[in-house]
Amino acid sequence: MIGVTRDTIYLNTTTLELGDDPSEFLIVYGVNHVATGKASYSNLGIFGAKLDNGVAGVDNMIFEGTAEEYLPGNPAAKYLYVWKMARNCSGEVNCTEVPTGPGSYGIGLNDTAYIVFRAYNEKETKVGPSYTEIAYDRVLKFDSV
Repeated sequence: MIGVTRDTIYLNTTTLELGDDPSEFLIVYGVNHVATGKASYSNLGIFGAKLDNGVAGVDNMIFEGTAEEYLPGNPAAKYLYVWKMARNCSGEVNCTEVPTGPGSYGIGLNDTAYIVFRAYNEKETKVGPSYTEIAYDRVLKFDSV
């Protein structure tokens, strides 16, 4: 957990490295908390661990409907998202490129990173959703090894 405030929950992964090999990428997936009514806005981002610098991210408006490809015709798909993060997306949709820099504008190839998840202000309570009432987002790392 990065910080505590009443308007949002903060969750994050353990650290990981993301190289520039095309077979190395991250798949980030979870519940779209806005679609379920547990948040009025949610997002995810990738941060460099050394500088705690956020360099790329997506929010609920962009990842809405992205699980349909993986769950075609499933009525639950509208409540989920799937997003890819890579050094080079090669024009893929639903993918964010993670820059290497310079400096705090990126995450170096040998530097560690982590993914942050936030969900802001549940409409009913006017504060961030309870940690015990949401499904936590997940990240899978793929590589050639």
